[in-house]
Amino acid sequence: MAYDFGSATLGIKNPFKAEGRFRVITGAILIGAGVFPLMQVATAVQQGSVLGYIYAVLGFILIADGARHLGRGLLQLFRYFVGRSVPSSLAFNHSPSERDVAQQEKDNNTLLYDSQDLFSMLMGRKNITFAEPVGWMARLLHSLSPNLTFLPYPLRHLAQEMGSLIINFVAGLILFAVVWFVVSSGLAGKVAQQITLPIMALALLIFFMVTWRNTANRIHNEGNQSLHSTGGLSFGILLALSILVPVVTGYFFDHIFAADLQTVEEINRHLLTFSVWSNLALLLGACIVVMMGIMPNLYTRLKKATPKTEVSEYRDNLQESIHPNEVFINVENIILTNRRYKEIPNRVYQNFDPKLKAEAVDKGAFFGELIIETQPALADSEPCYNNGFRYLTSFLAQLCVLTGFALFAMFLLNIGAAIEYFQAQDRLPAMKEMTPGINIINDAKFYFFGWLTFYLAGKILNRASHLFWGEMQFSSLLMFMKTEGTFTESKVSTGMSIHDSTRSENTVVRSSITPWIIISRITSSIFATSGRSNLESPRFIMNMSRDDTELGKIVAELKAFLKGRESIASITSEADLRNASTIHQVNQQTRALDGETSTAKEKLTVKEDEQAAGYLRNNPTSADDSNTEENK
Repeated sequence: MAYDFGSATLGIKNPFKAEGRFRVITGAILIGAGVFPLMQVATAVQQGSVLGYIYAVLGFILIADGARHLGRGLLQLFRYFVGRSVPSSLAFNHSPSERDVAQQEKDNNTLLYDSQDLFSMLMGRKNITFAEPVGWMARLLHSLSPNLTFLPYPLRHLAQEMGSLIINFVAGLILFAVVWFVVSSGLAGKVAQQITLPIMALALLIFFMVTWRNTANRIHNEGNQSLHSTGGLSFGILLALSILVPVVTGYFFDHIFAADLQTVEEINRHLLTFSVWSNLALLLGACIVVMMGIMPNLYTRLKKATPKTEVSEYRDNLQESIHPNEVFINVENIILTNRRYKEIPNRVYQNFDPKLKAEAVDKGAFFGELIIETQPALADSEPCYNNGFRYLTSFLAQLCVLTGFALFAMFLLNIGAAIEYFQAQDRLPAMKEMTPGINIINDAKFYFFGWLTFYLAGKILNRASHLFWGEMQFSSLLMFMKTEGTFTESKVSTGMSIHDSTRSENTVVRSSITPWIIISRITSSIFATSGRSNLESPRFIMNMSRDDTELGKIVAELKAFLKGRESIASITSEADLRNASTIHQVNQQTRALDGETSTAKEKLTVKEDEQAAGYLRNNPTSADDSNTEENK
């Protein structure tokens, strides 16, 4: 959307400055941390150590990610460019002055409603934004917290993803407990008892990492025109697999592979030893941190939900001497134009497009509908969130990011130490002599999954924080007007006396007008972003309130216009009035001269003149006959 500058701004300030400061600090810390290992590269390479290359890789990664965080943070601190065409419209805007902007909104798929949806909401006193949840998991969460239905789609998706994350974590632990029971009870065989648990623990951690990654990727403000389906785990299938996999594994090792128990124990002791409980504890801690950063904000936002669907309505029948088109012109060009916010054109979602149908020469019917919204103004009501909770979310997000990179550094250093250990051996050592190197690798495994855990936790918190800081609420007046009725035409003439020198003849249209006006003061939410397309996401109608005061003003202005109409044309120019007076004086003088030349018997009074003129006007045939006889 173009930056449509105007001296009268909308008063929208940059909402991301606090979040940007946190990101800048994180970026600076990462860049500083990346410089330190780079300073060790030269010394380590001269000593022929593999750690020199590890230091180089680590330093470049830290500096690159630090620069990325720093750049994003600085972007959020830059000036927030807001023109006079924001925020996005509810439906396609037919206003002639906003054609380019309306087409861009349509192309970018930012329109959440259409004109029929808005008409249905006003007429039916309902809000179609509050849609039914989709999926088993979503229904469970909405049953536990019914107010989730009254949140914008991005926040509903966020709440559903958090609920799914917790339930998947608990379900994974339960399934691992089932595997442990199957293996411990001997159902999987003796060999599987040694090797299945480490393999299943590794699979469990991979499952959790994939779940967290999918959760992080689904938290965003793009493509939120509809609700996402949030289903649950196929718990029955997973439960069956947790029983069958150990049994099948045991059968394979016992009967097909015919592995020796002692060999399996050695493999397990040296290659599959894995501190799964430490990683699970770390994952549980990260999960708690994520919930601490998100749940207070969601709870605060839930308390602010006010799902009203109220409207103010006016219906009447008016009998006025006015052309139907004049009603439509006055409503659109005067009454509604007077309600512009900072003189910004109203958003026209359905044009009046009046339809006049002539049923005969002098009568007919008319019909027209209009849906219009005034320019949304930034709501002055109490903020949706507690700033302290939003600061906490941003702080925890950056803390997780820094913790993740610290664990990543430990992972790379352990990999380098393991490589150096095995390089120091003249030959491939025996299994027992490999224990120190294996321990280093096991530590590297712990740091690797720890890095993934906090990296994904930081990504989830960063995206959630961006949603919390970016939600803005706007207030506007949404109006529907339907005007229909019938009209008849008749002629009215004035100045028809024989002594009148001027005459006015007018065609008067008598209309029977039935207006139906419905208005609502709506509160809408939009999720802003940083950069060029800062306020071009879908806008959600959250609240519909009555506005009887504004409706009363509209009706009063409409009636005042109808009562003030003039049906008979008159002379308003001073020059024309002087000219008409001059002509009248000439006519009087002429009648006086004619009267002096005639005899007293022939003189007629003014009343007799008027009666004679009226007779001739009403009996033109007799006048023509008399004129014919005189000519003979």
